[in-house]
Amino acid sequence: MKSFKFVFSCLSLVSLITVAAAPALFTQAEASGLTDIFSDKPIVVAVRKGSVEDTNAALIDGTSANSKSADEMPILVIAVAQDNFPLVKLLIENGARPDDKSKDETTALTLAASNGNLEIVNYLLEHAADVNEPGSLRETAIIKAARAHQNGVIKSLIAKGANLQETDASGSTALDIAQRAGWTDTVELLKKAGAS
Repeated sequence: MKSFKFVFSCLSLVSLITVAAAPALFTQAEASGLTDIFSDKPIVVAVRKGSVEDTNAALIDGTSANSKSADEMPILVIAVAQDNFPLVKLLIENGARPDDKSKDETTALTLAASNGNLEIVNYLLEHAADVNEPGSLRETAIIKAARAHQNGVIKSLIAKGANLQETDASGSTALDIAQRAGWTDTVELLKKAGAS
């Protein structure tokens, strides 16, 4: 019985020490950024919800428009994934870098081109997005747009100087992709712009 009391007392003491040390440990983890591994910042949560109001509140509080989620996804890319133009506009107006990439190299422009969101594509191009910056699988916006058969986006990218000879990770150009898919309208559009 005495040994049971002794063990119980030792366990209680360890518990008290752990509880007392927890705030300090959490503060150290927070200061080093380790808490981001397990949870997203409020601005990331706001963008994921698609809330312009909550995102704006986080920006007013001083959170960067270049914040990333716990899995390294720029919040601008998250907003583009939702086709949320007001949110994209808010982030760009507050200094979001349009060419920041996710872990798999996706950029806001390559994703918008793939989704066929012409309004977001044009807005990003007007705000210094690099028309030839490669995204995932080394695909530029025009390659993504060709793969997704997005002719309106292709026209806009051509007008902004997209490199028609650029190749993806497999060595294919936008024209190659359109030809393989049998999209004669896209093939004609690309050839008319000088693709060969």
